[in-house]
Amino acid sequence: MAREGDIVVTESGLKWVVLELIGNAHGGQDARLIRKSDDSRSTGLLKDAAGLTVVESEPFQEGDRVTVNGLAGSYLETQNGFARVLLDARTMTTETGLSIGLDAAIASMSIALLVLENRAL
Repeated sequence: MAREGDIVVTESGLKWVVLELIGNAHGGQDARLIRKSDDSRSTGLLKDAAGLTVVESEPFQEGDRVTVNGLAGSYLETQNGFARVLLDARTMTTETGLSIGLDAAIASMSIALLVLENRAL
């Protein structure tokens, strides 16, 4: 059975990421799926979870290098559908040209969105 963050394939042959699992009126589970379109926008789909084939489950291990909105970091863990990533310390330049040092920080985001950003479908 698919879980949040799993990469699955539908009968069309396209790969998707499971965004969330929700109950349906028939007592089963539907999966809200997400993937990037050719124009890099996100596309969503609702499918019966029983009809999905899991291609990759738990796609990250602790310490794996990932990006969060383009910022580099290391994957820590997933709890309740949310991934925690330790973002690297970095320097940013303000509009006035000053450099500001930013310490390492923890980012929390949907595991599905982290998979979508860091895995090729």
